[in-house]
Amino acid sequence: MTCEGKVAIVTGAAGSGMGRSIALTLAREGAKVVVNYRTSGESAKAIVDHIESRGGSAIAVQADVFEADGCKKLVDAAVERFNQVDICIVGPGGGWHTQPIDRLDPTATLEDVHHEIAPLFYLMPLVLPDMYKRNWGRFIGIALHPTKLPPAYSYNVGKAARAQALLLAQNQAWFYGVTVNIIAPSPVPAIKSLEEAIEQCNHGPAWQKRTTTSPQDIAESVAFLCSEAGRFITGCVIPFMSS
Repeated sequence: MTCEGKVAIVTGAAGSGMGRSIALTLAREGAKVVVNYRTSGESAKAIVDHIESRGGSAIAVQADVFEADGCKKLVDAAVERFNQVDICIVGPGGGWHTQPIDRLDPTATLEDVHHEIAPLFYLMPLVLPDMYKRNWGRFIGIALHPTKLPPAYSYNVGKAARAQALLLAQNQAWFYGVTVNIIAPSPVPAIKSLEEAIEQCNHGPAWQKRTTTSPQDIAESVAFLCSEAGRFITGCVIPFMSS
């Protein structure tokens, strides 16, 4: 697999979850990476420093992808530094509200739905037109396993809305050579440290000894979809189970 020379935005890439592993892995595969964060500036800088120490290219961009201005700031920074955006990975989404349907907090529920679909609707008009012009692009969203659902109704509804929004975009995007796909894991344990995330990215002992789905498993599937090997895969929902 290779993403040599491609420019990738990875939202929510400075935490201890999937975004960080995706950023590290796309950089490993040769992509220039925009490491998005909202509050974890030091973590984002550490990821960028690691990528650059390995000869890669990356920048950290603080932006709230739940807001239109934040998404514009993110894309503008990517284009200013790297001239274009080829890959867009949308990870962050709704909160964790576990109220049953007879005791829903409507405000929290609607916020969950907004947080799941707002990044798509803000980012698509900013990145897809140029992807269409080049007849090449990858747009990938992190959603939820289709059958192993957590006990959080509004969270599940938000993820379902995200998945449908992406699936309904696939045909138009494919007409212009852009693929749209979904990674759909059940809950994935975090990787505690950047050092361990790097070790898993490099397929070291921490990767070999894993006993359940890791953020690195998600990252490997993203790298595959973003490579030429994934050129003709679109409208796909890739489920991951955790033990």
